[in-house]
Amino acid sequence: AGFTPSPSIRRPAANRLNAAPADSDFAKAIPATDENTVDPNVYNVGAELAAELLTVSVVAETKGDRIAGKPFADCKSKDHYVDDVRVIVSRDGGLGMELLELAGGRDDDYGLTIITGVSGNAERAGVVPGDSIASVEVRSTSAKGNDVEETTQVYDCECRNFDATIGLLGGLPAEVESVVLNLKRVRRWPKLNVVVEYPPIQCADPKDNKVSFELVAGENLKRALQSRGIVFEDRDAKKCDFCGQKCTVQIDTGMQLLNPMGLTEQSIMRQNPKCRLSCKTVVGHNMQE
Repeated sequence: AGFTPSPSIRRPAANRLNAAPADSDFAKAIPATDENTVDPNVYNVGAELAAELLTVSVVAETKGDRIAGKPFADCKSKDHYVDDVRVIVSRDGGLGMELLELAGGRDDDYGLTIITGVSGNAERAGVVPGDSIASVEVRSTSAKGNDVEETTQVYDCECRNFDATIGLLGGLPAEVESVVLNLKRVRRWPKLNVVVEYPPIQCADPKDNKVSFELVAGENLKRALQSRGIVFEDRDAKKCDFCGQKCTVQIDTGMQLLNPMGLTEQSIMRQNPKCRLSCKTVVGHNMQE
């Protein structure tokens, strides 16, 4: 992740492509190798920047896991995002966390509290300064005859003030040996520099056939290109059986930064190993940049 590749993309001749049946699917993706998997912690930000970027948002209507009227941790910057992190922290000798209230003073206990210092158990578990606690899980077991039953109690702590957060952590039963902390962690989006190259014959000025811009890891290649004004205008190119449009591109460099081909796409591109269907391509696979 310590380099910035520049994939160059251009359209190949359409007559070299094989057609895919309309009912093909890409469910069986080829797994990525370990060397292409990036530890997301390399994109963590420090407590100071996290305090600047974290904010509290509310949606008017329930959508996905966002419940209408319920505050949730959000990020002010489009160059960063709030990720979910789950850790198990021992309580033997204390959790080892220092808390700071960023917002509070409400009667309903809502606010925003982050962790500014970690040591001991919290540090060993992977908690980092800048994290905010979203919920705490407490697991317990009980015996019923020959059966052992395990139960989990979840305590919501997202977007709470200091007193509510510390009160929850300090009020857990003494016999609980460890807790699961569901954390909100601010990370920056990994980005890639991309160079799109048109065939010179399609340009009024053959020397002006390249366009450069930046993409965020996780973007769909076709949508990313179209949203930045790239036009798939080759009259001889065949339409894709999946998106119904012309979307084939040739990747000159940076193929390892894209998601693996599914079995169907791999079959289609058997004679064109440097080509991809952009509608089925994601850049920055496994958070690479």
